Amino acid sequence: MNLSKIKESELKEVFDVLELAFKQLDVDFYLIGALARDVWYSRGQSTNNVRKTKDVDFAIMIGSESQYELLRTYLISKYNYQDTKENAFVLITPSLIQVDILPFGGIEIDDRVVIEGVGMTSINVNGFSEIFNDGTEAVELSTGHIFKVATLASIILLKLISFDDRPEIRLKDARDIGNILNHFFELENDLMYNPKHADLFHDQEALEKISIQEIASEIAGRTIREIIITNPALLNRIIQILKKHLEEAESSLFVRNMSEEAGLPINEILRWLNKLLVGVEKK
Repeated sequence: MNLSKIKESELKEVFDVLELAFKQLDVDFYLIGALARDVWYSRGQSTNNVRKTKDVDFAIMIGSESQYELLRTYLISKYNYQDTKENAFVLITPSLIQVDILPFGGIEIDDRVVIEGVGMTSINVNGFSEIFNDGTEAVELSTGHIFKVATLASIILLKLISFDDRPEIRLKDARDIGNILNHFFELENDLMYNPKHADLFHDQEALEKISIQEIASEIAGRTIREIIITNPALLNRIIQILKKHLEEAESSLFVRNMSEEAGLPINEILRWLNKLLVGVEKK
């Protein structure tokens, strides 16, 4: 499974070190970011032209800043990882692979984590706990590791939040969502035909009027709702984010970048987002 531009031997080495470090310090974790997306694209044998990554991103459940600092120190002292001046949550491996280690859990206050350091020292971890509880799947990777990986619906959720937090620098999140929704049906085939979504396939006349991407978007929305249903504030935030972009329509940078990524008219993208919202709002 070709997960990224990182050579598989390099990726295995990084995974070996991180898995051991997490185990030694009793830290639970899951894979997120572009590498998690690549896992699902590879498993679905997707041939779309998705951008590859040279970064490795993990979300880790951790109780305190001191425990997080212990983990960083362990990786730096024992395995020669290097910190950076730009981001306190990033370490660089000896083979120059960027590793983002994003803490959540007891360390967070009001959905944020703030640590001592230089560069970026504060991150929003809205949704991380909900995904840990209900939005990951265990996957055996080509490196032989079995890791919990954020699902595609979880990735959409995180990218909606990250774009909303910093739209001026997160345009790629809109593009990634456009790409994921464009291929969600084929990548999540088992989910598409799960009996709990059978109601979407009953009306043959209605099916002839909508695209498979619209059906997939509604199912993605339903799945996001299931992940965050225990957090009413987050559920409402996602609903408001989607409503905002639907109202702004072609004026929305988010919508325009989705349209460019998918190579489809803005009206088609708005139909996808409307179905995504229908799914998230489904009672």
